[in-house]
Amino acid sequence: MSSKGILYIFKVIALTFAISITIDRISFYLLNVLSDEVKTGQNIGKLNQYLLVNNDCDFLIFGSSRANHNIDPASISKKGFNMGIDGTKLAYSNTLIQLLPKKKKQTLLLHIDPENAFDIKYKGSDLKKLSSKYNRNNIVKKEMDRIEQNNIFQNIFYCLSYNGSFMAVLKNYFLPKYDYKIYNGFDPIHVTNNQREIFKNSLKKNNSAKCEKIFKINTLYKDYLIRIKEFCRINNKELILFTSPKYQDDCKYDNNTFAQLMKNKGITYFDMTDYFMNNNKTEFWKDKIHLSDKGAVIFTKKIKEQLSQVEK
Repeated sequence: MSSKGILYIFKVIALTFAISITIDRISFYLLNVLSDEVKTGQNIGKLNQYLLVNNDCDFLIFGSSRANHNIDPASISKKGFNMGIDGTKLAYSNTLIQLLPKKKKQTLLLHIDPENAFDIKYKGSDLKKLSSKYNRNNIVKKEMDRIEQNNIFQNIFYCLSYNGSFMAVLKNYFLPKYDYKIYNGFDPIHVTNNQREIFKNSLKKNNSAKCEKIFKINTLYKDYLIRIKEFCRINNKELILFTSPKYQDDCKYDNNTFAQLMKNKGITYFDMTDYFMNNNKTEFWKDKIHLSDKGAVIFTKKIKEQLSQVEK
């Protein structure tokens, strides 16, 4: 091929790339305009609300669905918010905590499942739920890059940040689920009669899991806990870890090992796994690891008592 032919191909490729980048940036800007107006839904709306209100809160809850559905912050503080998000673990919570205002006094209640802390396969993939903020927030970008949960092409094509969330943005933009101005992040589970019967039937099955006796904490979890503790120490935050109740916990070794680790690190930890052991009414449960709205009322009262003891 002649030099003119090679030059022509190069120009076509360069022009195509330039057009692609231009279209990407325009689309990214339009997506951001839509996304910023979304304040409902767990995917982006709740995150947007958190970024709006966290500076005004004195009490915040972080964690998975076992935080989201189990504790009503309104019963603990008039300026509380539950930022529990279904399917998330410590990478997601850590990044949200890093986004809190510096030096402002706040109490942070962070949910931990001990079995997750000892899962050697955990790589922080839950952090991808923050992808929409990758090219918009330096802390999010830094955290995703640090544990390699980013898409390397996101640095070129910004619209990739909205992969998997575009439809949720549209849905909640045009059909918001609730009035976010009176929403505090708590999503109680109202159990139907059919769901209760399904739960009762599940209790008849023997699903006991094998219980190991030796546990080693995941290195990423260990690193996150150290970083969260240090962030809270520097920035006037009261950090409290907790584990939500289970209907039945067949293994206590992981709980006991994690509790000892937290004691050694000087981190306050409430292991509430067996809280309902002596009062295990099925009406308190949606399933074996999630409380119903009725169970959440009782559990929230207990958490409030525990927090008052810490303050003393």
